[in-house]
Amino acid sequence: MPLVAHVDVPCLDQRRHGLCDRYPQLATVAGLGVAGAASVPGDPLKISRDQLNRIRGRHLGYRITLIYELLLLLLLPVAQWFTPLLSLLLIGLALVCMVFVNRFSGMRRTAPIMAALGCTAIGLEVVWRAALIINPAVGRLITLPHVVVWLLFLVAVVVRGVNALIREPFVTMSVLVGAASGYLTLGIAGGVMLTSVWVLQPAAFTASALPPLIGHSVPNGAVASALMTASFGLLTTAGTAVVNSRNVTVQVLATLITISGQLYIAILIGLIMGRMQRRS
Repeated sequence: MPLVAHVDVPCLDQRRHGLCDRYPQLATVAGLGVAGAASVPGDPLKISRDQLNRIRGRHLGYRITLIYELLLLLLLPVAQWFTPLLSLLLIGLALVCMVFVNRFSGMRRTAPIMAALGCTAIGLEVVWRAALIINPAVGRLITLPHVVVWLLFLVAVVVRGVNALIREPFVTMSVLVGAASGYLTLGIAGGVMLTSVWVLQPAAFTASALPPLIGHSVPNGAVASALMTASFGLLTTAGTAVVNSRNVTVQVLATLITISGQLYIAILIGLIMGRMQRRS
């Protein structure tokens, strides 16, 4: 009898936050006592109020991350005319990922590593961009650690995002938004990689397919935006004309970008379908 008395009270509290309305399945979960959550006999689901708050936090992070990444894509034409804009957008993306993905992913043990990678990526982005302008030779030397740190950070963001999606109790629209944001993160990582390759080996790309003014060591905004767009073309298998088919290095990287996109989709479909079958 005390167990039944606790069932309605938390749902009233949850409805104030829109939780029971957004997740109707939670209305059947037993109430929370002072000690935590208790499950209703016959109901395998057990979710505490703290877990509900973390779900809300994760879903907020999914939406904000996707909105920011879409904004980054929409501002690529503007970045053609203002070279530092793409670097500023990448720094903003790192901050968004550290605040929302790192905070709500649930992987607390590796959170300090994630934060360290993000801060290092931001610092290297500033130093790399400044070095390419002041001393291009030094900038080329920094390019390799710059791209390695950025790739490690963005891949860690995707891994933490997938880990958070696995923890979701239900497949909702917010979960699909989180999956989409991870897919866009892979495309951005590919754009960072292609831009760094252009700094080291401009001949790896077809000059006629890139915007003009590519004869300098500094990747101007038009070139950087074109390479970021090319990355999404490779990710979605639409293809791109900027990659030189005679350069093995850039061909391998282009193949990796394409394969990573297909694997991401396949893995997420498998996870979502498996979750839906277990729930049914």
